[in-house]
Amino acid sequence: MTWLLWRQYRAAAFVTGAIVAIFAVAVLLTGVHMSHVYNDAIQTCTRNGTCDFVGNLFSGYGAIVDIVHLSIVLPVLLGVFLGATLIARETENSTHILLWTQTVRRRSWLVTKIAIALGATLAASAVVTALVTWWSGTPNALYGNRFEGAEFDTQNIVPIAYSLFAVALGIAAGALWRRTLPALATTVLVYIGVRLAVGVYARPHYMKAVSKSFPLDGPESIPSGSWVRQRAIVDPAGHSLGATLRVPSACGGVPDTKGAAISCLNHLGYRNVATYQPPSHYWNFQWIEAGLFVVLAAALVGFAILYTLRRDA
Repeated sequence: MTWLLWRQYRAAAFVTGAIVAIFAVAVLLTGVHMSHVYNDAIQTCTRNGTCDFVGNLFSGYGAIVDIVHLSIVLPVLLGVFLGATLIARETENSTHILLWTQTVRRRSWLVTKIAIALGATLAASAVVTALVTWWSGTPNALYGNRFEGAEFDTQNIVPIAYSLFAVALGIAAGALWRRTLPALATTVLVYIGVRLAVGVYARPHYMKAVSKSFPLDGPESIPSGSWVRQRAIVDPAGHSLGATLRVPSACGGVPDTKGAAISCLNHLGYRNVATYQPPSHYWNFQWIEAGLFVVLAAALVGFAILYTLRRDA
């Protein structure tokens, strides 16, 4: 049976391996060069005492940056081309019936196919994620933004969990619809919906954010690598003033200058307040979100197995 499954998916395995190999070469070559450029810039900065290279140090790397960020779609591609077709294509073409009339038991056929699919997903996503995480080390050191947006979604362990979830979702959709096109559409739409819901509504609340206040004219001493969730100006009672700041009558006697008005507001207790997740929370967020998607993947795989076996009993 394992030999039969290998014959069935070996072409896809070779194509996937070739694409990953090409991606690895591009990432390794540019990653090494970027690291050298960054280290040279740091040494120059140390000697000259001026560090104005942040905005343009990697300005010529737009193509590879885009390719690395496109790894964010790897989970849904695996879910569509591997997960959604795993059961749906067999049931749509009725080839599963032929298998079940042989010596292969239904449960063995189903569990083996799913196990191989999840194993391949784990291997492919782990390799790509390891490459992206390594390559992103230099931009992370420069910009300190690995906690935000595409950086969080493409590095370390959460992309692997996303991939397992996407493939499990595709398998469950295929088991439910038993047709390839509806399974594909369901996989894409549900995956995007769940990812957006978790990223927007759940992720900011995994751990309690830190709030810190600063003078209106003072620098923000927020740790590098923090995920800043909100900035606001608050009055002495702690109420956010939104985008409009009106100078109170208590400052009416000060000189009509911006500096004098800010000094008066500071004296009255007005402050800038930043709410952020510190960099020390990063790995907690990674493990929490990865665990969430692994649990969802396990539930979807369980549904696919039970539903398929009961429906075709």
